[in-house]
Amino acid sequence: MTGVCADCGCLVERGVRVSTCDDQGCCCSALATRDVGRMAAQITAAFEARDIVSFGALLADDARWGDDDTPTKCRSRRDVVVTFERLLAEGVGGDVVETKIGPAGVLCRLRIRWPDPADPLRRDEVLHLYRVRDGQIVEIEPYDDRSAAEAALASV
Repeated sequence: MTGVCADCGCLVERGVRVSTCDDQGCCCSALATRDVGRMAAQITAAFEARDIVSFGALLADDARWGDDDTPTKCRSRRDVVVTFERLLAEGVGGDVVETKIGPAGVLCRLRIRWPDPADPLRRDEVLHLYRVRDGQIVEIEPYDDRSAAEAALASV
């Protein structure tokens, strides 16, 4: 259950602060903190630097990306890292152009640069919800529709 602390304004999910207020004497200071704002900055920095190692460090061992019926599905940190490495080697580039944080984690709007921009199957932008639990990305969920992505970001 996610809620806002009535005393200070911290966003709290199952006893963990998802976002913190700016009060040094915060009544929630004894709770564990999952700073998704910092994670959003780390995701952005990893994309900007094309730093697969830093991005991989944000992933849980059993991180998931892609539907179960997709042949390119990823079911581990290693799968995700290898897929990103392959895409970079093929000349694919991407930048985080917008982030939004919420109870489920970090929603990123990514601008993608494909080696063949004329390929009709490739989208120039994609929304990825990086679902965060216990301080790690446990799932990468792609979305075409912004309202569906934002609804998923608001749910746990």
